[in-house]
Amino acid sequence: MRRPINHRARTHVPEPKPVVVEVDPVEAEIVEEDIMPFIISHEDEIINYIKDKATKETLKSLSPLLEKLEEAVKQQQAFQQSTPVAAASANPVPMSYEEQLKKLQEASKGRIKEKELKIVERMNKLQARFANIRK
Repeated sequence: MRRPINHRARTHVPEPKPVVVEVDPVEAEIVEEDIMPFIISHEDEIINYIKDKATKETLKSLSPLLEKLEEAVKQQQAFQQSTPVAAASANPVPMSYEEQLKKLQEASKGRIKEKELKIVERMNKLQARFANIRK
């Protein structure tokens, strides 16, 4: 049993070297002396700011979706009004606009709560890191 001979030359690709950033011990002490007391003394404010910012961004990202959903509900309602026979046979109890809007709002509130839980989780991790830094 012979091994097949590979006539192609092997090209050696050098592995990328990791970039190492050296931190001067003096700079590390400055960070600990100057910045950490500020962070520790304003921890609640920082946490509240991050929560507010995350909530606002979440609402901002969800607002176009809610607008599209409201438009779709209006279009569907207009379609159902234009064809009442087909709507009556397909769906015996059509939902009103208010009911559909409530369902959509509940769904979006659920998504917001999920994102808020993720934010709370991240905040707990940050607090744990701050506690480890203090030690």
